[in-house]
Amino acid sequence: MFARRTKIVLGAQTVAETPLLLPSFSSKGFPQVRQIMSLMAEFITGPILISSYDVHYRLIPKKITFPQLLFLDSGGYEARVEHDLSETYGKLHKPRKWSQQLYERVLTHWSSKWPTIAVSFDSPAKFLGLSKQIDGAVELQKRYPHLLWELLVKPETAKDTFISFEKLIKRVEHLRRFAVVGITEKELDDSLFGAMTKIARLRTQMNAAGIDIPIHIFGSLDPLTTVLYFLAGAEIFDGLTWLRFGYHAGKTIYYQNYAVIRDSTGLRRRTHDQYHEMWRSNYYYLEKLRTQMINFVRTGDLTHFEAIHPQLSDALTQLQATVPETR
Repeated sequence: MFARRTKIVLGAQTVAETPLLLPSFSSKGFPQVRQIMSLMAEFITGPILISSYDVHYRLIPKKITFPQLLFLDSGGYEARVEHDLSETYGKLHKPRKWSQQLYERVLTHWSSKWPTIAVSFDSPAKFLGLSKQIDGAVELQKRYPHLLWELLVKPETAKDTFISFEKLIKRVEHLRRFAVVGITEKELDDSLFGAMTKIARLRTQMNAAGIDIPIHIFGSLDPLTTVLYFLAGAEIFDGLTWLRFGYHAGKTIYYQNYAVIRDSTGLRRRTHDQYHEMWRSNYYYLEKLRTQMINFVRTGDLTHFEAIHPQLSDALTQLQATVPETR
């Protein structure tokens, strides 16, 4: 069974235990991100993911006091025009200037009462081979040792749609020095099952090498694919899906339909009220989903996942038949 739990440690302190479902906040697609964060500060107590790009341009509050752990992304998502898999259509996005120098300016002045996991720099302007990506992350780790560090693996050239997975497998020993290894969902594979297979293979190789750090899938936070990746061995998930759609019975639902399904008064509720209610409900759904994941690791019983457990059982059976290491 690949599904697992890992303690994330800073010094002698355990700062978190996986699985982690990270509500993400970003100005890309959400120009009102500051207001959203202020609204959700009343409800969110667990870890979140924010962007250093938004920190630098003061698009989010300077002091964030409500989560227990912060993931500080390097800003590559906001600095690019392209969109993630959860967007139903592309919105106009004009990124501002962004560079590693600006990212390090954020790191230099970063101050938080909570532990922070910083993500290695994802350049919007150039591509690097995997070895240079690792070396760059190591250098950042040396310059900012007070932070925990996550290596984000990216495609090596502009022609590559996906990461160089076989190279990553061969260099798995290099992951040992990081707190987390991350991969963007859309850069794993062109099929959901292909992505699951690669996650399972990576987890197997890490286990064999005694590398006990979690795998983080960026851009995946819907209640079905998140669980599928969890069953394959990933442990940390983030995304903006929770701000775009409603969660209900293992599905993501268009927000207007969600309002009616959840409550008949949604027929008359104004759009901004619908969104506010949906965000709150989605956060509590993620909290429940995390509990279901924890219970599955404890018991191995897929019925903890309620409505979606038949689909999960079928996917897990296929994964076990396909990945040699799972037999």
